[in-house]
Amino acid sequence: MRIHRPTPITRAETIVGHSEQTARWDDAERAARAWTRAGFDDATMARWLRARCFEPAAARALADLGVAPEQAAVRSREGGSIDTIAGKVAAGVLTARQGAARALSSR
Repeated sequence: MRIHRPTPITRAETIVGHSEQTARWDDAERAARAWTRAGFDDATMARWLRARCFEPAAARALADLGVAPEQAAVRSREGGSIDTIAGKVAAGVLTARQGAARALSSR
Protein backbone atom coordinates (compact mmCIF):
# COMPACT_ATOMS: atom_id res chain seq x y z
CA MET A 1 0.00 0.00 0.00
CA ARG A 2 1.33 3.36 -1.01
CA ILE A 3 1.03 6.20 1.48
CA HIS A 4 0.44 9.65 0.06
CA ARG A 5 2.02 12.53 1.92
CA PRO A 6 1.17 16.06 0.85
CA THR A 7 4.00 18.17 -0.53
CA PRO A 8 5.27 20.52 2.18
CA ILE A 9 4.63 24.17 1.46
CA THR A 10 6.05 27.27 3.13
CA ARG A 11 3.96 30.41 2.73
CA ALA A 12 5.28 33.96 2.42
CA GLU A 13 3.01 35.02 5.29
CA THR A 14 4.95 32.73 7.59
CA ILE A 15 8.28 34.17 6.41
CA VAL A 16 7.09 37.72 7.11
CA GLY A 17 6.44 36.72 10.72
CA HIS A 18 10.17 36.08 11.20
CA SER A 19 11.96 39.41 10.94
CA GLU A 20 15.50 38.00 10.73
CA GLN A 21 14.49 35.76 7.82
CA THR A 22 12.77 38.66 6.07
CA ALA A 23 15.88 40.83 6.48
CA ARG A 24 18.05 38.17 4.82
CA TRP A 25 15.86 37.78 1.73
CA ASP A 26 14.72 40.64 -0.47
CA ASP A 27 11.40 38.95 -1.14
CA ALA A 28 9.27 36.81 1.21
CA GLU A 29 7.77 34.92 -1.74
CA ARG A 30 11.23 33.97 -2.97
CA ALA A 31 12.25 32.86 0.51
CA ALA A 32 9.07 30.77 0.85
CA ARG A 33 9.78 29.07 -2.47
CA ALA A 34 13.34 28.26 -1.35
CA TRP A 35 12.09 26.70 1.91
CA THR A 36 9.42 24.78 -0.01
CA ARG A 37 12.01 23.48 -2.52
CA ALA A 38 14.09 22.33 0.45
CA GLY A 39 11.08 20.28 1.55
CA PHE A 40 9.89 22.24 4.59
CA ASP A 41 6.39 23.26 5.61
CA ASP A 42 5.57 26.36 7.66
CA ALA A 43 5.90 24.67 11.05
CA THR A 44 9.22 22.98 10.32
CA MET A 45 10.67 26.10 8.71
CA ALA A 46 9.70 28.08 11.83
CA ARG A 47 11.55 25.55 14.01
CA TRP A 48 14.70 25.97 11.89
CA LEU A 49 14.41 29.75 12.08
CA ARG A 50 14.13 29.56 15.88
CA ALA A 51 17.38 27.55 15.74
CA ARG A 52 18.85 30.50 13.77
CA CYS A 53 19.22 28.52 10.55
CA PHE A 54 18.32 31.09 7.91
CA GLU A 55 19.44 29.09 4.87
CA PRO A 56 17.06 26.37 3.61
CA ALA A 57 19.91 24.33 2.09
CA ALA A 58 21.73 24.25 5.44
CA ALA A 59 18.55 23.16 7.23
CA ARG A 60 17.99 20.42 4.63
CA ALA A 61 21.58 19.19 4.94
CA LEU A 62 21.29 18.98 8.73
CA ALA A 63 17.86 17.33 8.55
CA ASP A 64 19.18 14.76 6.05
CA LEU A 65 21.89 13.89 8.59
CA GLY A 66 19.24 13.23 11.24
CA VAL A 67 19.49 16.52 13.14
CA ALA A 68 16.31 18.09 14.51
CA PRO A 69 16.10 21.90 14.68
CA GLU A 70 16.07 21.77 18.49
CA GLN A 71 19.33 19.80 18.49
CA ALA A 72 20.90 22.31 16.11
CA ALA A 73 19.81 25.18 18.40
CA VAL A 74 22.63 24.36 20.84
CA ARG A 75 25.06 27.27 21.15
CA SER A 76 28.65 26.95 19.95
CA ARG A 77 31.77 29.10 20.27
CA GLU A 78 33.27 27.58 17.12
CA GLY A 79 34.85 30.16 14.82
CA GLY A 80 35.31 32.79 17.52
CA SER A 81 31.71 33.89 17.96
CA ILE A 82 28.73 32.50 19.83
CA ASP A 83 25.82 31.28 17.72
CA THR A 84 23.78 28.14 17.35
CA ILE A 85 25.16 25.14 15.51
CA ALA A 86 22.48 25.70 12.86
CA GLY A 87 23.49 29.34 12.50
CA LYS A 88 27.12 28.37 12.06
CA VAL A 89 26.25 25.79 9.39
CA ALA A 90 24.09 28.37 7.59
CA ALA A 91 26.95 30.90 7.74
CA GLY A 92 29.51 28.38 6.47
CA VAL A 93 31.54 28.32 9.70
CA LEU A 94 30.76 24.60 10.08
CA THR A 95 29.94 22.03 7.42
CA ALA A 96 26.67 20.16 7.79
CA ARG A 97 28.63 17.05 8.87
CA GLN A 98 30.54 19.00 11.51
CA GLY A 99 27.32 20.58 12.73
CA ALA A 100 25.57 17.21 12.85
CA ALA A 101 28.45 15.66 14.83
CA ARG A 102 28.26 18.44 17.40
CA ALA A 103 24.46 18.55 17.56
CA LEU A 104 24.04 14.80 17.85
CA SER A 105 26.77 14.48 20.49
CA SER A 106 24.98 17.01 22.72
CA ARG A 107 21.83 14.89 23.15
